[in-house]
Amino acid sequence: MDCNWLKTSPSLSKGITVINQIDEAKFEQFLKRIVIKLRQQNTEIFTEEERNKLEKIFNISEEQLLLAIKSIIYVFKRMLKYIFMPADLKSDLVNIGFNNEKSDFFVKVWSTETSTTLNELASKKFEKCDDHMNISWKLNTELSSEYHRKCKIPKAYLSIGADKKETEMELTHKELHSIFLQFVSIQNELDNILV
Repeated sequence: MDCNWLKTSPSLSKGITVINQIDEAKFEQFLKRIVIKLRQQNTEIFTEEERNKLEKIFNISEEQLLLAIKSIIYVFKRMLKYIFMPADLKSDLVNIGFNNEKSDFFVKVWSTETSTTLNELASKKFEKCDDHMNISWKLNTELSSEYHRKCKIPKAYLSIGADKKETEMELTHKELHSIFLQFVSIQNELDNILV
């Protein structure tokens, strides 16, 4: 039931069970509200009055509601730290116990959130750089180590910079391929908008 980016616990499993019981028609708004409040930090996600209403709407106890909210926050924070293909993310969510409908909602909200974040980063970081963006790369191969004798581990080093700010990333073949697929997905989205 685990996946590479998230380890399940008994508490999370209980939270997922509660989340799966929530009516689909009301779940997406519930999820969006939590994610929006997460971005604002230092703000209460739901007031006590709102939590009381949600308990009645979802027909769950206060303890179950808090467990569902904490589980969503935990899963979503973990999701934001990784790059996924939407189909892979959905598959992982189903594997840890979410039903298909809840997984679809998570993927939809995650896609919107990451798209918004990427747009904000692009407008803030590269708006000022007057299109002087620099991309360079190099390839290194670790031939062996104490732990892996006679083993070749190719790694790509990707440097992305604008003006005097530069970011370097060390990527394995799998990570580089995942980023490539994400760029292809972004390019397809842009192509669909421009057509």
